[in-house]
Amino acid sequence: MTDKDFCELISRMECIIGNSCYNGNIQNYGPGGEWNGEGREFRYPITFFDAERGKTKSKYIYYKDWLDDHNKVMTGHYAFGANQLHIVRALFNIVVMLQKEYGFKV
Repeated sequence: MTDKDFCELISRMECIIGNSCYNGNIQNYGPGGEWNGEGREFRYPITFFDAERGKTKSKYIYYKDWLDDHNKVMTGHYAFGANQLHIVRALFNIVVMLQKEYGFKV
């Protein structure tokens, strides 16, 4: 698997996870101020680190200029206050485990 293939696979997997956030306390108002009920799904932002750019937050992992740089993509994480969930590294480890233990082919 090339770095670009890996980045594209991880991008798609992270997008599924990042789009699975839900907050039941958000009040949902539709067009014209009509109340649509409590709760709403939202896209959790992912943060990357690059020595040149510093921290970059995005709603998407898919940076065309980053896809060829495995190291930059691997910095992708969700920030929870002082904590970080290294989502890209976790997805990478899952793919490696699937390949080793279950013969998963990409």
